[in-house]
Amino acid sequence: MRMFTSKHLLAISLSSILLTACGGGSSDSSSNPEPVKPTPKPTETQQGRLVIANADPVRPLLSVYDLNEHKNINTTALTVVPTTMYSSPAYRYAVLLGRTDHVVSFVDGGIFDKNTVLQKDNPHLLAYKLTGAAPTHYRSFNGLATIFYDGNETESSKFEAFTDQDIEKQSVAKQSLAKKHHGVAEPRGGYVLSTYLAPDSDLLSIVKSYELHGDHFHVDQTLKNPCNKLHGANSNTDYAAFGCEDGILVVEQKGNQFIDKKVLIDQRISAIAGHQKLAKFAGFASGTGDLFIIDPKNLNATSLNWAQGAKEADAKTPVKRLQHVFNTSGQFLVILDSTGTLHLIDTATWTVTTKLKVIENVVPEELLKSRLVANASTDTIFINDTHAKKILEIDLKALKVKQAIQLTDVPNTFTWVGVVNNSVNK
Repeated sequence: MRMFTSKHLLAISLSSILLTACGGGSSDSSSNPEPVKPTPKPTETQQGRLVIANADPVRPLLSVYDLNEHKNINTTALTVVPTTMYSSPAYRYAVLLGRTDHVVSFVDGGIFDKNTVLQKDNPHLLAYKLTGAAPTHYRSFNGLATIFYDGNETESSKFEAFTDQDIEKQSVAKQSLAKKHHGVAEPRGGYVLSTYLAPDSDLLSIVKSYELHGDHFHVDQTLKNPCNKLHGANSNTDYAAFGCEDGILVVEQKGNQFIDKKVLIDQRISAIAGHQKLAKFAGFASGTGDLFIIDPKNLNATSLNWAQGAKEADAKTPVKRLQHVFNTSGQFLVILDSTGTLHLIDTATWTVTTKLKVIENVVPEELLKSRLVANASTDTIFINDTHAKKILEIDLKALKVKQAIQLTDVPNTFTWVGVVNNSVNK
């Protein structure tokens, strides 16, 4: 193992009160003299639903698969093929990004809590949409999500922030930026940490903080340390982290001030994984695919050999990382490699525990389309096998495929929606 030290800090604490004040909340009132008792929750665990889009430009379709009923319960025609799809901050909605069509759409999954009572309705595509040039990076943390629009020749970059309540109210906070660039905006409660490209610069290296004020932002401060060729961001409870050509920019919040420092690594970090429960980040280097475990408090990074010598079918070429995800509890960081194998890293010790072959008939160009998605109800994860037109649910503790969902269309992109099972997060 190699150790790289520097120093860093970051942070932010999110307040549900602040989110309600900024994003807006609704409260129902009644003139009844006696309070209405809520309907008891069903005893059956709601495993949630999968929102799935195909990739057919002639007949783009959106399907919703109910994991309790084990069947497709809704199919809707789309006007555009979404580039990718994510879950909203509280998992009620699917967020569909159409990068080439410059539009963001929303699907109400139909399963959500209202006044602590579980609701289960029919899913549907909302008429409400967001528009902007090249919506690309989506980030969600502790109840707030952001979409970063890269911009184009006629539009500068911008970002938008919202909660599930904001989607319901059809009102999001917006911030325009000075110049188009491929960037990211990291949500941190009442603030967003966003990349910023100065009008006279072509090198992305600056991060600014923006304070949320209802439907707009106020520029707060410019972080001191440069982060050249910035790409990738993530958060945990106390810190945010950004990938740089020379390591990691870590940011700690103290009150209304952000303190940023660097963890120096001799490779460019372009993808960062984080989890609210974990104190450390996982950073992936571009080019080599090397993995570094980053300690933002002590400002150091340790290399971790996640592949452990695994090879492609030719027995010579090292496997590559294609996707990664934390399960909802944060117990495992899961990496999908280029042979269709999952590598499980135990985050309690940051050691590789096992690997599991999940895609049997690997077609390289199809495997590149696979995504890993966490199930916040059962703590399992899903992977789409586009070649076989299947979505597999993986039980990480039992180390087996829990179920294989056979579909009639290619599951090009998908996400999970539903209600978080609090026992998963204990």
